[in-house]
Amino acid sequence: MKNFAFTLAELLITLGIIGVVAAMTIPTLIQNHKRHSTAVSVKKFYSILTQAIKLSEIDNGPSGQWLKEKMAYDENENLQKAENAQLALKYFNKYLKDYIKYIKIDENPRELQTDNEPAAMIKVYLADGSTFFLNNGMCAHFIFDANGDKKPNMHGKDKFNFLLCHDDLNKKVFLGENNNSNFGPYCENANNCINREAAKLKCETTPHTCANLLMFDGWKFKDDYPIKL
Repeated sequence: MKNFAFTLAELLITLGIIGVVAAMTIPTLIQNHKRHSTAVSVKKFYSILTQAIKLSEIDNGPSGQWLKEKMAYDENENLQKAENAQLALKYFNKYLKDYIKYIKIDENPRELQTDNEPAAMIKVYLADGSTFFLNNGMCAHFIFDANGDKKPNMHGKDKFNFLLCHDDLNKKVFLGENNNSNFGPYCENANNCINREAAKLKCETTPHTCANLLMFDGWKFKDDYPIKL
């Protein structure tokens, strides 16, 4: 009887082929997983905030009427960062604190401190490891980071912007004509919210608006998403 087996050369060739295929496919698999997990995280944040706002409205009335104080400036029109951060904290404590699950709040995030000045926003740590900054801007401005303190911490990659606007503002300027809510992705101005092509172009030039493109795409990163993750 004859015994059949692979020669050492055949095994080495086979392992070499497997290694080449792995080198070609694993980076793609990792990138696809990253894209999917980031998209899921952004969609989850949007859902969490939407639900929290609805629950808060039961106790505090329509979100479009929630009291949000103006940005804190001194007589020389310089932003008073510490005071502005406290106004953001006050807004969070009154309208969102009891309706959202979070781990802790950083009232003076180190990464936002510049030239020995305090941060102008607060940072909220969520239970799933993600975070968001809350800025007391013209609207309540949420800057969501899908993977928290992990890099790259860049807009359009893992950071995405949302607004909650008061009825006194023309909210459609910031949230677009198609948004019937006071909360939604920041698109900078209404022209960027008209259709997907406009949203895509704006995302490419101004990554702060990329959450708007994700909403058009059903909270998924499509192949033509203009920023490499």
